[in-house]
Amino acid sequence: MRRSTARRLAAGAAGVLATCGLLGGAAAASATGHRQVARAAKVTIAFVPGATGVGFYNFMEQGIKAQAAKYGWSTVYQGSPNFAPASQTPVVEAVCARHPTALLVAPTDPVAMEPAIRRCMSEGILVLTVDTGLKDTSGLVAAITSDNVQGGEAAAAFVAAQLHGKGQVATLSLNPTATTEALRVEGFRKGLQRFPGIKVVANEYTGQSESTSETDASAILTAHSGVGAFFGAGEPNAEGAALAAKGKHLVIVGYDADPSAIQDLRSGLMSATVAQQPAKEGQLAVEDVHDVLTGHRSAVKKSVQLPNVLITSAAVRAGKDRQYYYPAG
Repeated sequence: MRRSTARRLAAGAAGVLATCGLLGGAAAASATGHRQVARAAKVTIAFVPGATGVGFYNFMEQGIKAQAAKYGWSTVYQGSPNFAPASQTPVVEAVCARHPTALLVAPTDPVAMEPAIRRCMSEGILVLTVDTGLKDTSGLVAAITSDNVQGGEAAAAFVAAQLHGKGQVATLSLNPTATTEALRVEGFRKGLQRFPGIKVVANEYTGQSESTSETDASAILTAHSGVGAFFGAGEPNAEGAALAAKGKHLVIVGYDADPSAIQDLRSGLMSATVAQQPAKEGQLAVEDVHDVLTGHRSAVKKSVQLPNVLITSAAVRAGKDRQYYYPAG
């Protein structure tokens, strides 16, 4: 845990939310607040993921719920299966109309999602971004994500080693504007700069569909028969590329350690994946909300980037790195 035990005990002794009496996102301290020191307030944490049905966000939700339960808080999880601003905007608006205490949101676009999120802020709701972020971070309690450039660089180093520093590679990503996707591809390209014998010959944006990734990867292999590796910056990308490259013995590196990716690593369809720490991201976000509500806002780091871990197919078959696998469901 990031916070000292002594401070947590002090906060507990003072009483959770001592002077705030918060119900949803409303409410300032009143003159009678000190008489309510021992009374826990009703706090609701709302989480809007980039898309539902995604292992990464499911694991993050588990972290959010577990940390919120420690404080006796309730949680709301609502989203769209489509990773797109047009789908996410009405979800954010509907969630914020219920006036939760805090909104944890993974914006599907750093600019297009700003109006809806700022309307939540104007209602007095605490807002934190998790995973993806906004271009303008003013007004956010915190922005918590993975070190996506580092993750892309780790993937590049693995690919370069497998290709012995020579060959053609292609990248697939979900979206050209989602901050995490752009940074992962940036990190991958940056990492390959140390290997002038390797050339990136194609980059395609696939959306959330694994089948689209498979189709696009097949088209790339038709147009560039010399491609020896794919880097998939989003959860479905590498899995789709693995299906397209089945039987071709290509290097396939993905992002995230959801159960289907682990199975592909175990079977050899994928070569490696970059695992994040989504549950920890969610836990840290809830901790930050707790710090704000208990008067410790100065302890909140405005920007946090958690390191990633590269998991190889060999490591999975050897039973290693299991602590980074995302659970099913």
